[in-house]
Amino acid sequence: MGLSRNPQPRISQFARRFGGSLVNLIGKSLRLEVRGWSRFLHLAKEGSPLVLQFWHGDMFISWYLTAPLKPAAIVSQAGDGDIASAVLEGLNYVTFRGSSTRGGRRAYLGMMRYLRKQDIKISAFASDGPRGPRRVMKPGTYSAAQHLNGYIVPVATVSRWALRARGWDKFAIPIPFSRAIASFGEPIKVNPKLRGKDMDEAINKASLLCKKHQDDLDNSF
Repeated sequence: MGLSRNPQPRISQFARRFGGSLVNLIGKSLRLEVRGWSRFLHLAKEGSPLVLQFWHGDMFISWYLTAPLKPAAIVSQAGDGDIASAVLEGLNYVTFRGSSTRGGRRAYLGMMRYLRKQDIKISAFASDGPRGPRRVMKPGTYSAAQHLNGYIVPVATVSRWALRARGWDKFAIPIPFSRAIASFGEPIKVNPKLRGKDMDEAINKASLLCKKHQDDLDNSF
């Protein structure tokens, strides 16, 4: 019997069985300082809809920290999305599969319907995914906060030692026992009525604020 030339199904199967456990194992080993958590948790418990804003390359620690709150997330239907979906489901995230080119609207509407039924309304977006440019926010993060009449919460993370992928996002996996920081930034209240050029300007402003939040943490570490 020949070996499959495409390792993706096996990797996805491994991720589904062990991915969440590995994220938790690494996360628990980190010497992790968390900033802004109490403010974030207070808003969440009040029932304020919160859209967690992650950057695609820096979301490993964010996954670990926020998993107990069971956030909702849209994951691409592309091959890498199978792995990400498997890991997130292992962490008790609620996932909806879709992207800008395939199934995105269905996934987005499904997630909105789900969140409106929840007492704690938390979703998570890798704002610059699935293909970049790196650390430039796509409209979906802002649109979700608009539809829910909620806040965008920038989440920045950094670790002293990490393995980084070679792809466009430079995805970082912290090395166990590293010193690390996660920072939940000042919530950004969105205007649900903005459209067109005004909305584009608001997205750009939010993108710059979120990028600055991550850049400042990177530069201070």
